[in-house]
Amino acid sequence: MKPRPSRPPMLILLVAMTAGVVLGLWVDVPVWCAIVCLIAFYIVSLGHQRSAELTLLVAFAMAGVVLARTEQRGAQPTLNEPLTMMMTIDDNTIDRSAWQRSSATLRAFRKEGDSVWHDTRWRVVVNLDSTMQLAPNQRIAIHAMVRPLADSTNSYVRLMRSRGYVGRVSIHRSTPLADLGVGGALRTASRKLQNWGVERLQATQLQGDQLALCTAIATGSRATMSAPLREAYTRSGSAHLLAVSGLHVAIIFVLANFLLRWLTLFGRGIQMLNVAVIVVIWAYAAVTGLAVSVVRAALMFSALQIAMASASSYRSANVLATVAMVMIAVRPSVVLDVSFQLSTAAVAAIIYWVAPIYKQIYTRSHTLNTLLSTILVGVVCTLATAPLVAYWFGRVAVVGVVLNPLVVALGYGLVTLSVAAMILPSSWHWVAWAAGAFAEAENRCVAIASQLDWASTEVRLDSWQVAAIYAVAVAITELIRRKTRKNRYLCNRL
Repeated sequence: MKPRPSRPPMLILLVAMTAGVVLGLWVDVPVWCAIVCLIAFYIVSLGHQRSAELTLLVAFAMAGVVLARTEQRGAQPTLNEPLTMMMTIDDNTIDRSAWQRSSATLRAFRKEGDSVWHDTRWRVVVNLDSTMQLAPNQRIAIHAMVRPLADSTNSYVRLMRSRGYVGRVSIHRSTPLADLGVGGALRTASRKLQNWGVERLQATQLQGDQLALCTAIATGSRATMSAPLREAYTRSGSAHLLAVSGLHVAIIFVLANFLLRWLTLFGRGIQMLNVAVIVVIWAYAAVTGLAVSVVRAALMFSALQIAMASASSYRSANVLATVAMVMIAVRPSVVLDVSFQLSTAAVAAIIYWVAPIYKQIYTRSHTLNTLLSTILVGVVCTLATAPLVAYWFGRVAVVGVVLNPLVVALGYGLVTLSVAAMILPSSWHWVAWAAGAFAEAENRCVAIASQLDWASTEVRLDSWQVAAIYAVAVAITELIRRKTRKNRYLCNRL
């Protein structure tokens, strides 16, 4: 019998394509040269068996270079110069006391005294007067300046640039502004659904920080989140709980698989379960506003649900790699997006480390298994994303390694009860009460952890150090697995 490959081929190709994209983004490689190399190395990979793997990797790297060099963000707006801009508001506004903050995507701009419109897809941070209201997906035309992001630390600027931000725009009551209406039927419907969810939760007995956390968890809206509460979650390393992303989709993924397990009692139950879980994942993504990070996480966990049908971590890794490659092909610069990197690292860690470890500690007690898996996911994902957090933010929440398993454990109940309080009749007061109790417990744990002197520490890593850490971790894991397989083989022979 032919032995199964020890490494997923698609994962290797993903690494090659990603390296090519990074090269194309940072080095001015002629597109024609990259295309010629792509064709040449691919043809060579078809004809020479000995060098087929290496030349195919080079071909995928060249494909990454071509994608990066041909990606179009459009013209970059000039900073500190009056511009007439058409933009689309991306997110709900967050209250910052005297002002509000949101983000927007520029669609076109023209300089003062110029009649030529320049197409663009760059994003800007929007600082909005507290007396004004702008809704997500609302299209506006304004006359203002794009200011640089350099009023903060360099790490912040690097982070925002990776997400496609070119600067910030301040909109005051005196700023010339024209409302162009709301565009995008799908996102408009999603925003209406999100607003409905917010109103449903506000109609319950939840109040204060309990309401703010439940609203953020269930709908993705953080408009009522107080500054002290946000600071506590940031310092304790639990800020990821406030912004709906991969963690929340992962919780919905696990809960849906658990609560819908009864579908397997019917004919073709596995297929029914897979379809039902994917529907639930995308329904949650719709309620939370179809943010880019949520859509990416929904794509990854939908693919993971399909891959789980094979019960093979090898195929699961291939499916994840394929989905990531499609995302990169659509928008190559996503490889520099911290949200994409964190989501991919977390899901990859679940497949690569959590699943094998869980098989070794599996018990006959379902309750104990649930507790162990929750703790395991929290610890592994925290450790797996720590190098990226140190690279992007220059600070690692040490307490997060201990706190995150508890945060994730409470998160299961918090997400379940918050969503239930949103969709169940308001007469079911006990659901909102239970959601408030979980939110209070979560907030108190985070507040206590944030006050510890050792809660977080400054750690700054370069890109090569991050790559080295992941390479060493993978190498050690592979050595352990190879030794385990060898010992198992010898035991079977004896």
